[in-house]
Amino acid sequence: MNTHVTPPAPWFKQPWLWFILAPLIAVFIYASIFMYIAVTTSDGVVKEDYYKIARGMNIDTSRADRARELDLNADLRLDTLTGDINLRLSGVLDTFPEQLHLNIIHPTHQKYDQLLTLRSVDGKGLYAGSLEGAMSSKRYLSLSPLDESWQLRQEIVPPFNEQLRYSMIPQ
Repeated sequence: MNTHVTPPAPWFKQPWLWFILAPLIAVFIYASIFMYIAVTTSDGVVKEDYYKIARGMNIDTSRADRARELDLNADLRLDTLTGDINLRLSGVLDTFPEQLHLNIIHPTHQKYDQLLTLRSVDGKGLYAGSLEGAMSSKRYLSLSPLDESWQLRQEIVPPFNEQLRYSMIPQ
């Protein structure tokens, strides 16, 4: 009786070995890629009026309180097609500021933020400016004079495909 016994294949040609090692190798590769991304990219800066003291957070509401005292309201019109911004500011002010800062804040990515300067058109509360780029997701609006003595805030959500009108009030 002549039996030919084929010798077993070398260890690196065994299918069960690769069945077990393939997921481990994939996890190592993906973990290396994600570690590289985590180390080389930076986190955006949160734009809020708060600071941490020990384990608590204190929110500075003095600028919103000042806007409430002055009974300030802003009617903002965004034309996302042309990028035009028109703003009507009303309230109990002795003189309206010559310029206002409109900060358009993206909730998660600082690189999508826009800091715009709106200039007075008539000296009686009408301001104009233009967007620096397109907007495609939720944004937070923050309006304040150059001296930052008061602040109005508003949250806006898409769609941004038409002329949009927002009322900004102290929050």
